[in-house]
Amino acid sequence: MGTIIEITVLDTTADEANAALEAGFAEINRIAALFWEGNPTGPLYAFNHRQTDAVAMPEEILDLLERSQTYSARLQGAFDVTIGTILPLYSFKGDSLRPPAQTEIARLLPFIGYQSLILDRENARLGARHRQTKIGLGAVAKGYGVDCALDAIVRCGVAGALVNAGGDLRTLARQDGRKWRVGIQHPRATGEMFAVLEVDSLAVVTSGDYEKYFMFNGKRIHHLLNPRTGLSADSCQSVTVIAPNAEQADAMATGLFVLGAWEGMNALRKFPNCEALWINHDGQLIQSAGFGKFISKN
Repeated sequence: MGTIIEITVLDTTADEANAALEAGFAEINRIAALFWEGNPTGPLYAFNHRQTDAVAMPEEILDLLERSQTYSARLQGAFDVTIGTILPLYSFKGDSLRPPAQTEIARLLPFIGYQSLILDRENARLGARHRQTKIGLGAVAKGYGVDCALDAIVRCGVAGALVNAGGDLRTLARQDGRKWRVGIQHPRATGEMFAVLEVDSLAVVTSGDYEKYFMFNGKRIHHLLNPRTGLSADSCQSVTVIAPNAEQADAMATGLFVLGAWEGMNALRKFPNCEALWINHDGQLIQSAGFGKFISKN
């Protein structure tokens, strides 16, 4: 998953709680192996290095890709799994980091576009209009993994649970009636919480420009790329989304970050029962009408 995974379980005995924890982490490991495009034996690696028009693809991945295309349409293409075409041009490890050349970005931009993916459900194969098109599921598979882990924990009959994958978080209501308290990272003050939310059975996902980035000529270069330009989106510092499940919240947080608050507010109307809070590039706060009811007063 490329991040630290934390699972909290409430139950009446340590043995039952540990069994639920093991079930949750087993599901995380399964999803990580299946959906990580860097796994040399995985189906997404095979797709991204294909020498044929289409490759065999597990139904579970095709299902997620189909849902991702729906998210993309609602988010005006600001969330797009084919950003994996250009993401390898960016490196966030090492010294003397610099963004890719604009000529390299321009060369690959024509091959980005979720509409170009060809999902052959009948034959369980995945193709694309362009051989150069690649997939990166980092902006949705992590949330999906959180959902799968929570589902596994629920089957263990626990008294409450929380799964957190580096800011992709989902909760199961506590039987003691208390709310889960979830902190929102301040995007410009490391280790400080900007606000605390109180939720019961919901997902909370934050996308920000402060986790994976470097500075170049006074500009912040980060991993949340705009599919339209191939450049780091620059309208926000962070976006926090509250949604029924982590998969949807994950995709929404990325797309709403790229869109920015004003375009994003219009896109948010296409997602019932979801709320969002933007911290703009200048630190201004903009939130949807129902977001405030989740903010802790304490």
